[in-house]
Amino acid sequence: MITHVVLVQPKAETSNEQLQTLFEQITALKQLIPGIQDVQVGKNLGQHTQGYSYGMVMHLESMEHLKGYLAHPAHLTVARELMQSCQNLIEFDLAQ
Repeated sequence: MITHVVLVQPKAETSNEQLQTLFEQITALKQLIPGIQDVQVGKNLGQHTQGYSYGMVMHLESMEHLKGYLAHPAHLTVARELMQSCQNLIEFDLAQ
């Protein structure tokens, strides 16, 4: 299994509603892209956020499924919108 983590530092002008819409689209990818087992998206509850106020954790069946997810047109569309809404973004992938 692969755990795909994304930390998001939204732009100041990005509204909570815009972020919520993007996160709903990300969550919906589970129904569209093979190999996604689980998706969690939410606000950072920590004290030392360094501006990364939201995050996403996705569990995928294998590295091949992660590669397929990253190349999938539905992911690319949402990722492009997310990048336009963010000041910074960090991705981190773990094999389990």
